[in-house]
Amino acid sequence: MFAALVLVLVVGLVWFLWPRGDSSEQAGGQTPGGGNHHGGGNGGGHDNSVGVIVPGQNPIKHVVFMVKENRSFDHYFGKYPGVDGATEGQTMNCATLQGAETVPLSAAPQIIPHDLGHAFYPGLLSINGGEMNGFNCVSLGEDMTGYSQYDRDSLPAYYSYADRFVVADHFFTSMYGPTFPEHLYTVAAQSYGIVDNKTTTDTEGNYCDDPLEYTQRFPLEDLTDADIKRIMALEKNITADPGQLLKIAAYWEQTRTCVNIPVLPDELEDAGISWKYYANADAWMNALQAVRHVRFSDMWEKVQTPDTFLTDVKNGDLPEVSWLIPPEGAPNEHPGSGTTVCEGQNWTIEYLNTLMRSDAWESTAVVIVWDDFGGFYDHVVPPHYDIMGLGPRTPALIISPWTRQGDNPEGGAIDSTVYEFSSVLKFIEDLHGLDPMTERDAQADPLSGAFDFTQEPRTDPYLLDELDC
Repeated sequence: MFAALVLVLVVGLVWFLWPRGDSSEQAGGQTPGGGNHHGGGNGGGHDNSVGVIVPGQNPIKHVVFMVKENRSFDHYFGKYPGVDGATEGQTMNCATLQGAETVPLSAAPQIIPHDLGHAFYPGLLSINGGEMNGFNCVSLGEDMTGYSQYDRDSLPAYYSYADRFVVADHFFTSMYGPTFPEHLYTVAAQSYGIVDNKTTTDTEGNYCDDPLEYTQRFPLEDLTDADIKRIMALEKNITADPGQLLKIAAYWEQTRTCVNIPVLPDELEDAGISWKYYANADAWMNALQAVRHVRFSDMWEKVQTPDTFLTDVKNGDLPEVSWLIPPEGAPNEHPGSGTTVCEGQNWTIEYLNTLMRSDAWESTAVVIVWDDFGGFYDHVVPPHYDIMGLGPRTPALIISPWTRQGDNPEGGAIDSTVYEFSSVLKFIEDLHGLDPMTERDAQADPLSGAFDFTQEPRTDPYLLDELDC
């Protein structure tokens, strides 16, 4: 009777913690057995010293960090030749939380019909202490949408970019999910311990502009070493009994979705390095709208709409550091709401073609990631750095005239170095001789396996035609 009561409480809490829709239209290394896995390709044994940054002596003058939405690596690139990919996935019995069958990954449709669970608990459940078999339970067993993947025919633009540049197959999301705290990691290498999206969606404004918005967080400043050790153990054994989530959630507290944490734009400002954050205001993905000292200072003038990026590039005004956050809907490829990956690729093509036609192209590095796994299957076990993650792998493309050349069809390469979102921040910090902000960016690899600064750059633009959607 007690066990049944606990299970009811857990199910209720799970629904409470399931990701609120991420738009106004929507509600380590080790590879376990199971699945058809490709080898590590040509990215595993190369000399990363050729990608080391020397501040002031590096050809990269512009960094563009593009962050899209809710996809996993196997979902997008599991069929790309040579990567550490899978075409089958492990499942779990959602009632007993025990391992179940191995299933083939089906062909993903251009339009994913609905969102899947991709919050903190779904991330933990999917990983399941390294078993990587709980992805079918993040939608409470309703369907197997998460066990699907694209290929060259259905994702031609991204496969083409991988052919020419670098596809990184061990690039992990910074935490278990979901969108709001993941985006904080892309600017701050931390989320202030925040583990969830906002709890209110029916009031005007967003983040610092909505005093009624709250979310859940770990009070990191109050946790003891014993607390952290216990939380880590609970996360690693998330399916040991039905009450594991309740034990973790007992550490959480409510907090406003308006925080005052150091962000990389602070250091860029102090160092006189130009930057812009191209994102629509009042969007789920606008992390800087949740940072009080940015939102209510002159720094907010550098938060501008994504289409301004095109104008700046054409006018020769591309900043040294840019965040490019696509608008909600098709451009950011968020599942549900009728969005298609075809239209999302076209948005990317338009922005990259504009950049490659500009004078800035020969000195630019673009990093494209997706902010969390979105509930889609991935087979590679993430490193367990701390109580926040890492989460499952993101698709990741690194695009530049200076990317490493390899055996991909157009001379591109596969990079199997372990990265997370803080790696992009570390790359920028090293580029400009800036200090790290947290332990995460201090320890992160600065994309060293993606570049070769000793080779002749391939500066000719790699222009793609718009897809017929």
